[in-house]
Amino acid sequence: MSYAVLHIMKASGSCNAIARHIERSTQPDNAHPELRHLNRDDFIRYPDGVSGLGEAIQYRLDHAGLTRKIGKNQVLALNVLLTSDGEALRRLADEGRLDEWAQASIGWAKKTFGVDNVVGAHLHMDEQTPHLHVTVVPIVTTERKRKAKESQAKKHYRTKPKNGARLSADDIMTRENLTRFQDTYAGEMERFGLERGIRGSEARHVDQHEYYRQCQIEKKGLEQEVAKLSTEKKKLSREKTALESGNRKLEVDNRYLEGKRELYKETNERLKTDCETLTRTKRELIETNNTLVPEVTQLVEAHDRLVSANTKLSAEVESLELRKMRSAVDTDLAQYKAEIERYCPDVPDLIVWGRYCTHIGFPDQMTQRILAQQSVGFSGKLFSPEHNQKFSTEHSEAKLERDLDKAHRFILKIDGVIVFQWFRDMARKLLEKMGFRQPEPKQRGGIRR
Repeated sequence: MSYAVLHIMKASGSCNAIARHIERSTQPDNAHPELRHLNRDDFIRYPDGVSGLGEAIQYRLDHAGLTRKIGKNQVLALNVLLTSDGEALRRLADEGRLDEWAQASIGWAKKTFGVDNVVGAHLHMDEQTPHLHVTVVPIVTTERKRKAKESQAKKHYRTKPKNGARLSADDIMTRENLTRFQDTYAGEMERFGLERGIRGSEARHVDQHEYYRQCQIEKKGLEQEVAKLSTEKKKLSREKTALESGNRKLEVDNRYLEGKRELYKETNERLKTDCETLTRTKRELIETNNTLVPEVTQLVEAHDRLVSANTKLSAEVESLELRKMRSAVDTDLAQYKAEIERYCPDVPDLIVWGRYCTHIGFPDQMTQRILAQQSVGFSGKLFSPEHNQKFSTEHSEAKLERDLDKAHRFILKIDGVIVFQWFRDMARKLLEKMGFRQPEPKQRGGIRR
């Protein structure tokens, strides 16, 4: 006959920490994910507005009428584990009575700990042995055990009601209560073919953390053993492969050497015959070559004369082509210059100023706008050919204006000052800032056209 297993554990930590394993917020190593859909948590309906076991525990604590502050390390809930051996629970599942067993177990918990204190029930079917987690908030209304000791104290304080609600796991988990729980739960389970465990048995439940720790130790040992065997297997496999490869190589080498021996034998015979044939051919070629030498000499001399004549003709043709092309280019260039002076007399000076703008540092887009005689604002550095250095400005304006004294001529101004004078002013300011006085440079005529 199978035993009715009852184990009560004090759940430590916050409400959410208590609920994490029971609600499968994290996947335990000993659980099978493919069976998780068989788990159930619909045995107890949470109060309105409560979602999850952690909130259900907190809801009970908030509405139990506690008058004492909950201690930092106080036990907030008991995890009541109800199960049997795997064979018994599989039998109940085959008989269609697993739900009846779960309802009976939860009913026993409600009668034992109080309906309001039983805040959650979860059936786990994804581990090796199915089991039921019933979560109990340990609210009691009996008088505190320390009452007698406190009554002997010299000082007396105003006491709180004796039968008020208190949070006390120790009052529930006394030796007498634990024995009574085993007796009453076994009585409820008799109709399912389960009996009470042996009284005074030294068997102890291994809690989840200890079980995981033992599993990790065994897993580490097995992994080391597997790694050792895997290393030995790889070593033997490499040695076997090396031996097989060596044997195959020796067989191939033997066949190759045998073939080479026969080939060399045939080749030597063939070379001997070829050598005799070549010797005869050599004598014949020497005789023929002696008769061809005068004819070849004449052909070489004729070839040299033709090459010299061809080189001379090529040079003359190339010279004529170049003169023809140069004449055409000069004619076109003269025509273009005449047309520019006739139709666009401003272009030559604009090109000069365009080159100057590029030289002192204006980008092409700004240069195009300047040549279009637009006012162009800018900042940055410009290069002065006169001073052979760059000058910075945070904001300036450049504009190309017509030279009123000369037709089709222009002058570039920056901030209303001719560009050459602007550079001189910038140089003077820089030297004055450094504490030097610069002599006025000789006036230059402008840009070279």
